[in-house]
Amino acid sequence: MSTNEHGGNSLTYEIRITAKPERVWAAVATSEGSKATLFGCSMESTFEPGARIEFRGQGPDGDNTLHVYGFVRHYEPYVEFSYEQHPAPAYNENHETVRCNMTFKLIPDGDATRLVLTCAWSPGNPGYEHAKAEYPASSYVDAIKSFAELC
Repeated sequence: MSTNEHGGNSLTYEIRITAKPERVWAAVATSEGSKATLFGCSMESTFEPGARIEFRGQGPDGDNTLHVYGFVRHYEPYVEFSYEQHPAPAYNENHETVRCNMTFKLIPDGDATRLVLTCAWSPGNPGYEHAKAEYPASSYVDAIKSFAELC
């Protein structure tokens, strides 16, 4: 646990996944992977730096409820994917100032891939308290591992 450059808090998860980088990438940077790892939410974006990214799924507004949105920061297939995310307006009236920078780095490691996930929350982001309560475990990281290794 550490403080990030914006004065908020950061957590870094590192895990070895017995799968090639392409499978780990599929878990973190495709709609198929996000549906399997993020409560059925699909990921929608062009993935160009600066492009909007949205996570939509079943919720109070039906099958296409916006849960999280943000902007792509970096996208290098099979190497690194980062984006700034915000809770949807329906979940937080201060959604524009509440953010979490998500950075996924994939490092080939023999017949496996090391995934380094860094989550950097803005000050007061309630998501940090939830993640900190689980840390160093993470149901999300466990779901990524399962998806990559079982598919």
